[in-house]
Amino acid sequence: MLDLKEEGRLMARKIRYGKGKASIEITGPQRELFEQALREVAGETMKVLEDEIDTRVKEAKENWIVRYGKPVTNKAGVTTIRKQESKRSVDKFVNGIRIVQGGKAIEGFFRNDAPYAFAIKPASYSKRDNGSPSTVAEGKNLALETMWKPAKKNVNKLVKKMADAFIADQKKKG
Repeated sequence: MLDLKEEGRLMARKIRYGKGKASIEITGPQRELFEQALREVAGETMKVLEDEIDTRVKEAKENWIVRYGKPVTNKAGVTTIRKQESKRSVDKFVNGIRIVQGGKAIEGFFRNDAPYAFAIKPASYSKRDNGSPSTVAEGKNLALETMWKPAKKNVNKLVKKMADAFIADQKKKG
């Protein structure tokens, strides 16, 4: 039997059955059973999916902007920074594995659950969480630039990795 804790793969990742509003999150002891079953049936595929999701989330977080302060120039020409409170959308990334097509397929997902995440656009003074300037051009959509474009750019490499993982999983079965 596969010990997930020893393998270091037990994470705060969600497992869902279905897609969209009709999907359910699998929690509690059932979650452990589903995760173990997925790893036994499609271990290599799961590893590729999880590694890719982790990479996508890590890169998105590294390039996500947070509110620090807005430069304001008064009538005398003196510029000061007006402190702004961040709502920390950088901490609201969620990722997981979905069981779809009636249990015949799995897919990985990641998203930012901040309700305003898709509306964020960097300004000239925007900074990342580490205090460095934004890597996203002023006025561009942050979610598109940090999440979806990098994922789309990497899709051909991911398809190759997934195909290799699927073949490895099939060889183990039989």
